[in-house]
Amino acid sequence: MPVIGAQRGGSEAVPRPGLEPIFAELAAWWESSGWTVPGRADEEWTVLARRYPWPVR
Repeated sequence: MPVIGAQRGGSEAVPRPGLEPIFAELAAWWESSGWTVPGRADEEWTVLARRYPWPVR
């Protein structure tokens, strides 16, 4: 079973740089499929968050 991070004194995890291309490829695939990618701006969420939550009377 692969190890995602190595432990360094306490609970601080250190990511392994060798795994980054896998995640970069996954993020590129999600983005090309039109899915939200963690760490990148989500235009739909931005529009929804700017709306006033209650109808104007």
